[in-house]
Amino acid sequence: MTYRFTYLTRTIFIAGSVAVGCTSSGTLGCGSSSNNEEAPTIDSNLPAVYQITSYKGSEDGCDQLADIPGAPPNLVLYPFHPNSAPDETRMGGAFCNGVDECRALAKFAAEPTMGYSFIAGDDNAGWTGYAILSNGPIGDTSQCRAEVQVHMLTARGADEIGIETRTVETVYDAMVDGTSATCRNADAIASINDDLPCGALILLDATHEAAL
Repeated sequence: MTYRFTYLTRTIFIAGSVAVGCTSSGTLGCGSSSNNEEAPTIDSNLPAVYQITSYKGSEDGCDQLADIPGAPPNLVLYPFHPNSAPDETRMGGAFCNGVDECRALAKFAAEPTMGYSFIAGDDNAGWTGYAILSNGPIGDTSQCRAEVQVHMLTARGADEIGIETRTVETVYDAMVDGTSATCRNADAIASINDDLPCGALILLDATHEAAL
């Protein structure tokens, strides 16, 4: 079995119709806390280094999960300021190799490009994030179709976490201005509901390994 999303795609949370043009050759993207900036903090007990114990997925519906090959050994959760909203603080999750590398990524505190970014939530209810895989108009119409990954991070006791990533497809109305129709990422996310069928699924389980 092959996986399109062995490593999760770039997370996108902007309210407009285009993504921030920020790339990096590393695990994390550009944008960081410099020595002259206050390190980001978040109201959560989850930021830490975790050892991944299970990484499974299915690309044909959400049944019959199998191990995803090439799973990284660790995941680090940490607070960061997103490039699109530098005054806000969000929870990021990045894959890493070993405690030292994970701590270095968290200290850099950049917006994850290949991993997770959770836009809202808390430790009790869980943390939710989204990634836009594709988004565009449906032919010559005023509607759009988007494929979106929905991430849900939950705490399982004091030392365990789980992240469920569902891929769904949603159809929604474009923003029309005269003869121009714009498909906005924010509108795609707002159109997601529990009735949408699950097209693919990734489940990650991990246990606490070290503090940041």
